[in-house]
Amino acid sequence: MRNKYPKLFQFFGCYFHQDWMCDSSDPDGIIRIYMADAAPQNIKIIKEEISTLLAMNLDEETLREFIMDKMPCNYCYWLDWESAEAWLNHILEILSSDNVDFDER
Repeated sequence: MRNKYPKLFQFFGCYFHQDWMCDSSDPDGIIRIYMADAAPQNIKIIKEEISTLLAMNLDEETLREFIMDKMPCNYCYWLDWESAEAWLNHILEILSSDNVDFDER
């Protein structure tokens, strides 16, 4: 899976690592930090990778396994979101936002 979604793998591993809460108190802040750090082309690729993943219409259990086991994500999204699909769509919304305040760090 890592090779099929390389930018998403890097995003989760580098930004939603086990100490992500040291960088921001909420996951949206982590996404905004990524946006401030990333090249526009990489943001575009991550959006494409998330869209491809969502288009597969995987069930919740499969998506959770993918995010938590195949990707190195350490954010328990189900504590805040009803599903992986909802959280991934939220990430897409933030990544697509033009009005992001990059000074939130």
